[in-house]
Amino acid sequence: MEKIATKATLAEQAYEYIKKMIITGELDPGEELPEEKLAAELGISRTPLREALRRLAVDALIELRKTRPAVVAGFNHEDVKEIMEIRRLLEIHNLEHLSKADQQRVIPDLRENAARQLKAVKENDYVCFMDTDQEFHALLYSSNSNKRMKEMIYTVNTGGSRAFLLLSETICKSAVEAYHEHLSIIEAIEKGDIEAAKQQMALHLKNIEKRLLEYIK
Repeated sequence: MEKIATKATLAEQAYEYIKKMIITGELDPGEELPEEKLAAELGISRTPLREALRRLAVDALIELRKTRPAVVAGFNHEDVKEIMEIRRLLEIHNLEHLSKADQQRVIPDLRENAARQLKAVKENDYVCFMDTDQEFHALLYSSNSNKRMKEMIYTVNTGGSRAFLLLSETICKSAVEAYHEHLSIIEAIEKGDIEAAKQQMALHLKNIEKRLLEYIK
């Protein structure tokens, strides 16, 4: 039985539209997002717009303010260092939870995901790439029985760490490099070498941090 296709809500469409504007640089860090102006441009009421803005705030792409318009988020040296330290602690340790059965189960999904990453890179579709990148990391912790750890990894990956790349001008270069780094992680898992997979994950996260800090400089 086929699933019934559902149309994206106005809030979802507004979320994707504003996110794309941030990623492509049409909206700069620190730029204000007046609700009245945005709602008029999108042809929607403020209710779905506010829902979209809340989602963007959860993704750390914007900052909500009480008495003033929301602004496109920025980041600094300390933000990068702190978030990447948390990612290393969680994601490298998480790989130890991949049993032999889990490794075999997840490999086809990782390969299929990598193929979509490459397609997005070739098409310069960096919105799609970042969504696929997030999914790649989610696949690695999907079988972890520690629900709290999974939630923590999810939160840090959908928050600041993801926003760093989206808000920087490194996305074109870093997408290609991240794709190849993901392949190295997959290859280590295919060989059943979790220690090598951990080393490749550590290198991947170190390179992300390095690229971001170079951009800030």
